Amino acid sequence: MHMKTLNMQQLCSYVRDDQKIDDSFIILKVNDISIFEKFKIIGCRLNLLVFSGSIEADINGKTSSLHRCDFVDILEGTSFGFRSFSKDVEFYCFVTTREFMIEVMQNIVPGPKDYFSIIINNPVIHMSTNSTSRLYRQMRLVDDILSDLDHNYRKEMLKVYFRGYVLELGDLMIKEDRFQMQERGTVRMKDALMANFMELVWKNFRERREVSFYAKELCVSSKHLSRVVKTWTGKTPHEIISEEVLGLSVQLLKNNGILIQQISDLLHFADQAAFSKFFRKNMKMSPSEYRRKSNGFVPESSPVDEK
Repeated sequence: MHMKTLNMQQLCSYVRDDQKIDDSFIILKVNDISIFEKFKIIGCRLNLLVFSGSIEADINGKTSSLHRCDFVDILEGTSFGFRSFSKDVEFYCFVTTREFMIEVMQNIVPGPKDYFSIIINNPVIHMSTNSTSRLYRQMRLVDDILSDLDHNYRKEMLKVYFRGYVLELGDLMIKEDRFQMQERGTVRMKDALMANFMELVWKNFRERREVSFYAKELCVSSKHLSRVVKTWTGKTPHEIISEEVLGLSVQLLKNNGILIQQISDLLHFADQAAFSKFFRKNMKMSPSEYRRKSNGFVPESSPVDEK
């Protein structure tokens, strides 16, 4: 089944005000599944905790069955979509951005060593009943403050509660026996390479799009990097990088206050024509056409953009 892709800004347009803060944090619950069954979310950090029932989810194109006490941690380079669910399902799903996480955590990265290398291999972790209860309590605090639109310090309190949630999660992941067993095992070199590649892409895709740059930074050949990434994702490194560039392009085009030339400059294209060529190749329309269709906005015509 083909699923359309949503980034963070697009996702925000579908949810109510009492479920989000700006374009940086969203909470999804059971009533939202029917809305998002035909979509997959990518380019966001997503945490989901199932505390009753079951969910069939699409994680990077593969179907995963999620049950009570299952926790899912999706990194920005991994896609996630709801497929189906049981009638008794209950869950919390937090969707946020890397920038929001950094702002809230202030460079604290709680949890086990090599956490990202582990979850990129298996983002689904089955937790104990006690751990699920503890994490649920923290998520409930976030839900309560987010739903209180009249609270004078709603955003500030959200950051406090979300920080508490992340710290609780980090503590639980260190203590979970199953997770410790994974951590004590040797992280395969290919797993670590994939995790490090994605980390580099998220940091550098705006300026660097050549595969050779990433291979050199990771001290491997471009051929080896391509083979590992293809095995992991079914995509080439160039496709992964291009998806990040395209995702940010789409987000920026949603803002009518930013000129297309400025977007081209922000993404370090040689000129606007090069950006338009890239965008048209991937979206089958020019940037101005996309902006017009998605925003109902008619920009000034640009001969360069329409080529």
